[in-house]
Amino acid sequence: MHGPESNPDNDRQEATQQVVAEPPARRWTLSVTRQVIRFRALAVLSALLLFAIAYPLAQQMQMDRSIAAMFDPDDATLADYQQLQAAFGGNAVAILVYRDTKLLSPEGFDRSRDISQQVSSIPGVTEILSPAILSDLVAKIRPAGILTGFSRKTPPLMRKRDVVAVGIDRLFAGYTHSRDHSRAAVVAMLDPAHGPQTIDDIKAVGAALPQQYPGVVDNVALVGEPVLVHDGFALIERDGATLATWTVVLLSIVVVISLVDLRFVLLMAAIIVWSLTVTKAIMVLVGISLSLVSTIVTAIVTVIAVAAVLHLGVRFRIARTRGDDQRAATERSMSLLLMPILWTCATDAAGFAALQWSHILPVRHFGWMIAIASLCVFVAVLLFAPALMMLPNLSVGQRLHLWQRQLARHLRRGCLHVATWCVARRSLGVLIVIILVAISVVGVSKTETETSFLRNFRPDSQIVVHYDQVEQSFGGAGVWDIVIDAPQELTKEYLAKVLVMQRALREIDVDGVALTKVISLADAAEIVGRAPALKLLPPSVRLRGMRVVMPVFVDALLTPADAQKSQRRLRIMLRSREHLDAQQKRNLIAAVERTVREHTTDATFRELVAADGRAGDTANGAGQNPGQVTGYYVMMARLVSQLVQDQWRCFLASSLLIWVLLMLATRSIRLATAALLPNLLPVFFVLAVVGLTGGKINMGAAMIAAVSIGLSIDGSVHFLASYRRHRLAGHGADVSATHAAGNVGVPVLLATIALVIGFSVLATSEFVPTATFGFLVALTLAAGTVINLTLLPAFVSRVDQ
Repeated sequence: MHGPESNPDNDRQEATQQVVAEPPARRWTLSVTRQVIRFRALAVLSALLLFAIAYPLAQQMQMDRSIAAMFDPDDATLADYQQLQAAFGGNAVAILVYRDTKLLSPEGFDRSRDISQQVSSIPGVTEILSPAILSDLVAKIRPAGILTGFSRKTPPLMRKRDVVAVGIDRLFAGYTHSRDHSRAAVVAMLDPAHGPQTIDDIKAVGAALPQQYPGVVDNVALVGEPVLVHDGFALIERDGATLATWTVVLLSIVVVISLVDLRFVLLMAAIIVWSLTVTKAIMVLVGISLSLVSTIVTAIVTVIAVAAVLHLGVRFRIARTRGDDQRAATERSMSLLLMPILWTCATDAAGFAALQWSHILPVRHFGWMIAIASLCVFVAVLLFAPALMMLPNLSVGQRLHLWQRQLARHLRRGCLHVATWCVARRSLGVLIVIILVAISVVGVSKTETETSFLRNFRPDSQIVVHYDQVEQSFGGAGVWDIVIDAPQELTKEYLAKVLVMQRALREIDVDGVALTKVISLADAAEIVGRAPALKLLPPSVRLRGMRVVMPVFVDALLTPADAQKSQRRLRIMLRSREHLDAQQKRNLIAAVERTVREHTTDATFRELVAADGRAGDTANGAGQNPGQVTGYYVMMARLVSQLVQDQWRCFLASSLLIWVLLMLATRSIRLATAALLPNLLPVFFVLAVVGLTGGKINMGAAMIAAVSIGLSIDGSVHFLASYRRHRLAGHGADVSATHAAGNVGVPVLLATIALVIGFSVLATSEFVPTATFGFLVALTLAAGTVINLTLLPAFVSRVDQ
């Protein structure tokens, strides 16, 4: 069987029938088309003027790399972290670890001091802690000399008979140095507003150490949540550029093969560049930055633009083959496809706009970007298509043109045969759908969430190797904090209460998972108090002495008292293993929160925190805060969990919005439903495969649902438009469905092949969510195309009998 577009006679017959029964929407689009063709020069000039205005604004768009930017402003997790920032400047900590074969020697501490100075001089580093700094602290508390009996040759931190040195050494073992003293660390506290250059500079210092101290220093590693975020963003930006390049190149080849006309390659390029530039300018004007999920914008806009160009080009080529002149072919193809392209862009916009139901701020921004870009694609088609399609013929070769015709003919016939077979066996199609739905339900129910940000990197990547080294030698590389209320004057009783809570925190054991380090100024005050000369001094005096020696470090753990007697805050620093699975990490965080709540909400603690330490003085609210458990470790653990939870909410909203637009486009609830349901199946089936194969839903898989339905629906919209044209021309439901599949099959198949290859390139990425996203999108698009050309004709023809 041949479709009505397989030869000129059929095209002529179809055109005659459409003129007889021309719907109002077609008359409207015909009028618009004639106007934009007539004023095509003015349209292009308007487009270029808008581009000239938008381009400088688009260049101002920046990438926001902060984790805080990933959360909704009203999110409780962000609120806790903002309190930590307000009190202590955040907890962005990068840890430079190295092995020193002679760390215990005076030369070893000199090296620690020199490396500390190199790191502290880097812009964005606010304070550091290292064995050399701890040793200097001990030296000031317990100076060497005749009175104390300590030798100047032994590094102060390594004195075996000094109770303060031994206490400090044990307290910070696993934090600034390993317990066996084979490895040292420079713990760098970073400014919350630090840029990527700060991490790059610390990496440069670490990379130079083996050459700076040959034969003594090696096995250098840099870890910390800011490093994870930095490396993750770097990989995502690189992957986004790779995807954009491959997508543009491959789809350009598809356009050339499909149409053998360079005019449509120029049209595709003009639409993509103009739409992206105008979209970015709008985003700058409304104050939206690029983020973790925004790097695939170019690829998705390319997909939307190429779908429109391919369908326009195919119609234009058919009209020219039939004998229409250039203006008539342009008018016919644009008037025929203007509404389908509008509805395609509208459904894409609606699908991505549904991401507004996410609680993750960058996901919402990403949804707005793609929604606006989708509408910009339609505007760009109106502004550029008439002028470029009216250019002189830019065909690339007669032989290639003949080859392309043969390929298109074979593909169209194949699509017709497949659609005819499926329409004739609708019962089998229903059975297949039931089986796939059953498999999907079972598979989706078995999916688990991957919340470890470290597992977003491949096991052999440098960052994972570094974390393995640090976790083996230090016990844990995950950094987080507890923030609790403190009195104006830290009393002995208050610090004792804090030490009791810290012992309870150290005793937490959740299925073998525990905290590897718990440190606060309460520990430091207790250890310093072991010195005979300081034993009788109150804790507040000891801490004031420590502030003189290490002012920034002490202020990073305890907010200073002020004349207004503002509520003081004490910080307890925690370390735990980063290599934990999702459930273990959630359970450990919950156990810490429960312990903190138990110890900070009892009456004794509230009385001790009361203003000036006076019992019963709680009128000002002192001690009423139960304490916050926060930090990058907690935020990143909750980030992906929230993303996965949002997935189904956004997916439902996306499906509903697309269904409404399909209903408006077809003016039929039955056709809209029949078109939408097959497009939902690939998403569920792909996620089911993830669950059934033991995979976990990571950041890449969590966005697959809303993104995939937004991309796969394009073919369905063009199918419905072609189907309705055939029905209006008097054909039956079965014939219309099979011919519609034949009409849209060629551009849809070729575009899908290019997209599958383009997105599959991401499967090689070092960033696992990007690789997962690329693979699953490619799989979903391939499945969606198969369904659009098989089940969709069967469903539509059945409901429209």
